[in-house]
Amino acid sequence: MVKNFSGTNFFCSRALFAAVLFLSICHSVLGAPNFSASLDRATISLGETATLTLTFTEVSSQEAPNLPAVPNLRVVHMGQSSQFQIVNGATSSSVIYTYELAPQAAGDFVIPALQIKAGAKILTSRALKLKVVQGQTPTAPGQKLPAFLKLVVPKTQIYLSETIPVEIQLYYQEARDLSALQLQSDGFTTGNFQQPTQTRTRVENEIYNLAVFKTPVAATKVGSLALGPATCGLKIFSGPRDFFGQFTQTRQVSLRSETQTMQVLPLPEANKPAQFNGAIGNFSMQLSANPTNVAVGDPVTLKIKIAGRGSLDLLSLPSQTEWREFKTYPATSKIESADPLGLEGTKIFEQVVVPQNSEVKELPQFSFSFFDPEKRIYRTLTQGPIPLIVHPAAATPQPTVFSNNPDTAEKPTARDIAPIKPQLGALETFSPPTLRQSWFLVLQSVAPLLWIGSMVYRKRREAFEKNPRLRRQRAVAQIVSRGLKDLSQHAAANDSEKFFAGVFRLLQEQIGERLDLPASAITEAVIKEEFQPLGIDAATVALVEELFQACNQTRYARQRTSEELASFIPKVESAIAYLRKIE
Repeated sequence: MVKNFSGTNFFCSRALFAAVLFLSICHSVLGAPNFSASLDRATISLGETATLTLTFTEVSSQEAPNLPAVPNLRVVHMGQSSQFQIVNGATSSSVIYTYELAPQAAGDFVIPALQIKAGAKILTSRALKLKVVQGQTPTAPGQKLPAFLKLVVPKTQIYLSETIPVEIQLYYQEARDLSALQLQSDGFTTGNFQQPTQTRTRVENEIYNLAVFKTPVAATKVGSLALGPATCGLKIFSGPRDFFGQFTQTRQVSLRSETQTMQVLPLPEANKPAQFNGAIGNFSMQLSANPTNVAVGDPVTLKIKIAGRGSLDLLSLPSQTEWREFKTYPATSKIESADPLGLEGTKIFEQVVVPQNSEVKELPQFSFSFFDPEKRIYRTLTQGPIPLIVHPAAATPQPTVFSNNPDTAEKPTARDIAPIKPQLGALETFSPPTLRQSWFLVLQSVAPLLWIGSMVYRKRREAFEKNPRLRRQRAVAQIVSRGLKDLSQHAAANDSEKFFAGVFRLLQEQIGERLDLPASAITEAVIKEEFQPLGIDAATVALVEELFQACNQTRYARQRTSEELASFIPKVESAIAYLRKIE
């Protein structure tokens, strides 16, 4: 008799699917702690600001780091944000601190490597370089442009076929509908524009949105070549705002950047290695072979890792003249890029070689040559030789011969006839089917509820990430909450200087968040200019001015008592409460 279990199998499959989904959502695979630092741009003009970002991944309870002082570079902490992600059941959390860097002079600045302690580990970021140049900002003091375009190159003297990253920087205040972004590049090859990074920057006391488009560029001929200009179309908003806060006037503009004059030099012929095949950059190399104990005709797999900075796509393995005793096959490769342009990272080659005789004792030395454009010299990297043990080819194994003699053949073991059981024996009690058990019904509802919850959480997180004003509002709320607690401690310690410094910072953060201005830009003059158009009541204005004056007088006034300092805390709380009501 054939039994039908299709229904039971269906529900068991659903139960298994629900359990897997439940475990995949609930299981948290935390990555190792990580700390990184990055700049939104490597080159800026004097009068602009750059943004430094410090990202802490899987690091809990980390306060905003104090950056070391760099001469002629003003650093202002702009706030913090957090991220939480679930990817294939693995969760990761990050805390991001942003700083505004305002150089006071042209030149090259170095933000040194930073170290933080995460449990028992010390995490270190890499040092960053910021180049500040003169005269590339098309705005003059007192001049306000709604949008402009810049073409930035890391250097103007390059070698033939050398690949460099080029940036097209779009500055705009109120605009949209970017179209026809192009770069004139006669005598150069260019790649595709990467998805732009977006941030905000200050140019001559004006706040601009900044979109940075990057592309790799390489020269195809020698001489003085013009790179650029970059051009694009943009729709600009202007005029008064309507009832809904929208601009009433729009106009289409065409933006055009300056042109960069590039000096392209030929590669030098002096001291050029024989195996040089066009690699330009700065690289390191690792070589390994496996297995190293083989027979003649057996394959040996070589793994060559070439890491560094340069055009990884153009890297290829040079021919090795000393590998005459090996049969070589074409190499395969893959790239592990450390940046979107593919100009930094590792290219891994795998090549199969086969020794042709048992006299081979080693894998000969492997050489790779490249031209270093920074030091203007050719360099050759060598690895090996690697010892090998090569045996003569193994003899062909003899086939197995089976005997036809019936006396030596294995005979099957005879099995006795099993007797008929005269009794049925004890009956076993079966539990209700899985379909009727309550735990199974509850389990069916867990997966949909978790899916709905994750969707709601993701939608809320996406809405939060798309609202920079709300992110800053929450960050400032945390700063104010901690700052008010610190004021009580400073008052109890009778530390006037730290007390009023904290009051000044809280007012800057709260007013800057309400007016959508950097906290460092908030002064008494800003209050007089910005509060009056907003129609803020005179009592609030007077209270804020009183607190600012008290902060300024701290430098010259006598030391206040703890009671006097504590009396200012209710005034600060009242001022913060009034400021939060500003729309």
